Amino acid sequence: MVIQSGRSFFISPRSAVTWMFLVGAFFAAIVGWSPPAWAAYPDRPIRLIVPFPAGSANDLVARAVNERLSKRLGKPVIIENRPGAAGATATQAFVDGAPPDGYQLLLGSVSLGTHFAIRRKPDMDPRTDLTALVMVSMSPMTINVPAALSAGSLKEFIALARSQPGKFNYATIGGNGGAVHLYTLLFMKATGTRIAHVPYPGSPQAVPALMDNQVQLLIVDNGSIVGSAQTGKIRVLATASDARIPSFPDAPTAAEAGVPFKAAAWYGLFAPRRLPEEVRTLLQGHLQAVLLDEGFKADMARRGAQPGTLAGEAFARFLQDEIDTWKAVVSEAGLELQ
Repeated sequence: MVIQSGRSFFISPRSAVTWMFLVGAFFAAIVGWSPPAWAAYPDRPIRLIVPFPAGSANDLVARAVNERLSKRLGKPVIIENRPGAAGATATQAFVDGAPPDGYQLLLGSVSLGTHFAIRRKPDMDPRTDLTALVMVSMSPMTINVPAALSAGSLKEFIALARSQPGKFNYATIGGNGGAVHLYTLLFMKATGTRIAHVPYPGSPQAVPALMDNQVQLLIVDNGSIVGSAQTGKIRVLATASDARIPSFPDAPTAAEAGVPFKAAAWYGLFAPRRLPEEVRTLLQGHLQAVLLDEGFKADMARRGAQPGTLAGEAFARFLQDEIDTWKAVVSEAGLELQ
């Protein structure tokens, strides 16, 4: 019997049992409730996968980010270098195995687009298999030869290479399908030269080979060459950019040297697909703050690079455009698909 407003209502035993069950279930739900996994993110270290060797341009960019991001998140961001196949090996493993919880991130680069464009049947699609977070930096590429080579200008190098087809070697970083490989193929097509391919795991191996005249051409991002060029063993013939760059003010652009050739490197951070929106928003906010950090800007300036400005959907659209551009370049240049 229940009394309410001076009136009595009869509750049957069956109804009473049902009511007690519902009340009990409600309180049990409260006691047993736990917040979603992302609510405490991050509660453990984060792994940042770098698909190139330690000391490479990719690695240096990652190290400019990880310490600053660690401070903002309050948890370590640990770099894991996993070189192989110009970044393709580690990227594929990331797509196949990284859980979408924000505890594994990937430093991607321009090679994401080149690998997808050069393959007949790609194993993965970076546009749909990755979550684009932020572009970290961009860097123009330079056309470099050993100082020991008897070519003081880009025009002289092209004439020398044409006069002895197949005699000289060019270095790539990571091997077939990477950005350095495709850019060099485009350079040879634009200049009518034929130079032999010598792949290296990364810039820490390719740059010394150039300095020692083991290879006679390396087209690489400015950040990979700026320190070593000061030894006097490397000659920067031209920059593959629209304008001359502060790192090498005396080097003409390729267009100024008479070659219609442009090349640039970019680096960005990615997470697995289906990353919870709350984790994505948190990471992007902290990463964008890192890009505005004066110390980070100084690090990029020392390497002749510029901090990135794209994040989220804008970065994803950039990646889409990048892949479309590379597919068109590969088709129009008649490059052989792998």
